[in-house]
Amino acid sequence: MRRGRGAVIGSALLTAALALGLAPARAATPPPYHPSRLTSIGAARQVVVVTAADWRTSYATLRTYERRADGTWRAVLPATRARIGGRGFVLAANRRQGSAETPAGTFRLPRAFGRYADPGTRMPYRRFDRNDWWPYDPRSPRTYNVFQTRRVAGAAWRTSWAEHLWSYGGQYRHGVIVAFNLPSGVYRSGGQWLARRPADTRKGGGIFLHVNGPGSTAGCITVPYDRMRAILRWLDPAKSPRIVLGPTSAITRM
Repeated sequence: MRRGRGAVIGSALLTAALALGLAPARAATPPPYHPSRLTSIGAARQVVVVTAADWRTSYATLRTYERRADGTWRAVLPATRARIGGRGFVLAANRRQGSAETPAGTFRLPRAFGRYADPGTRMPYRRFDRNDWWPYDPRSPRTYNVFQTRRVAGAAWRTSWAEHLWSYGGQYRHGVIVAFNLPSGVYRSGGQWLARRPADTRKGGGIFLHVNGPGSTAGCITVPYDRMRAILRWLDPAKSPRIVLGPTSAITRM
């Protein structure tokens, strides 16, 4: 069927208008890591998104977003290179202790810590010293993945199954705890911290966002020191911050 003269002219005018930017164009689809496409962030108003090219690489990119009052999202800090576990990502449900994999999923960011003084964060912040440890000894479920201020006499956890935080030097200048496999009901007794509802001793612990070291990690996420400080100064517990971890191809399902 031949088009009428009016239809031809109208099509030509529309093409010209689009070329000049005078007619509305279709909005571009946001990339998969954009918070508007993430399915498990709930009411979070701050989101840290860490993506990698595939499941096995230890190289990743970290991005930060904040929700505006009108419900739209804005990028906060420039995207930065990050490192993750030496064996890449694994679904959080399948992660196992000692696997050198970073759990893929969406997690709370409940508390911050560091060898250095509080850099000005609004997060609850604990400055540790030479006495402090983070054990994940499967023989001691009630202390598994629970910060300990020192190893007291009679403590069940073994130092060979714990991180001596001070020994990590610059990597723990600042960090944020990722709420993967954390216990609940933690209380102090006999000089140590115990959990009423222990973590799963098969899955490992001590998953943090912290300052980078010389290479990949045992499961943590690391970024340069200046970026770690900037993230801490930005994070606000009143905005229910979340971190979303996974390969770009699967990040919308995390």
